[in-house]
Amino acid sequence: MVTIHAPLVTARRRYGGASAEERAQARYQRLMDAAFEVFGKHGYRQTTMRLICAQARLADRYFAEHFANTHDCYLAVHQRACEEAAQAVEQAIHSLPGDLLLRARGGLTAFFEHVRANPHRARILILDSSASGLSAQNRVDQQYAFLIDLLKARFRQRYPKMHNKPKLEYVASGCIGMINHTVMLWIERQFSDPIETVVDHSFYAWIGLDIWLSKLNSEAY
Repeated sequence: MVTIHAPLVTARRRYGGASAEERAQARYQRLMDAAFEVFGKHGYRQTTMRLICAQARLADRYFAEHFANTHDCYLAVHQRACEEAAQAVEQAIHSLPGDLLLRARGGLTAFFEHVRANPHRARILILDSSASGLSAQNRVDQQYAFLIDLLKARFRQRYPKMHNKPKLEYVASGCIGMINHTVMLWIERQFSDPIETVVDHSFYAWIGLDIWLSKLNSEAY
């Protein structure tokens, strides 16, 4: 008689209708949401794995399922915060007519509003990025790469005769650096100034930039 063996049951069993991958993804989202709250409340230096797991109501062992350490977790949370900020700015820019200055003001307003809307976000996205060991270039690459590329494209459209003189990477990065320092000061002052004031004091640089690049464009041959 031939003995029929039952098929081996792998670790990919379903519990409560969810696969192992789905349960792992759900735990990841809980950890990310918890880490956002804990990093935002306690800061990068005071946050621990156990604080995050307690906030997520998950056993400590599940943390290692997704992150090597708390720094690795912070990088993931910071990256998500950057992507959310990028989406807010991009939506504002694309909802406006094609004029560079009009879109610049709209993008500035959207960014400052996005940061102010959540103190935890402000801390993770701006204040703690240096404490975490992220270099200035890392911060620019992560937070503003999409915006730098967008600005370069807009500059080429508006000033087509410049042929990248001056170098648009420096122009765009300089504008972004100014915005970053402005929003940092605004956060440290607990958003005491109206958003219109902060936007105005950032937008003046774009007006001057437009005058300068327009002059270079008209002189190009």
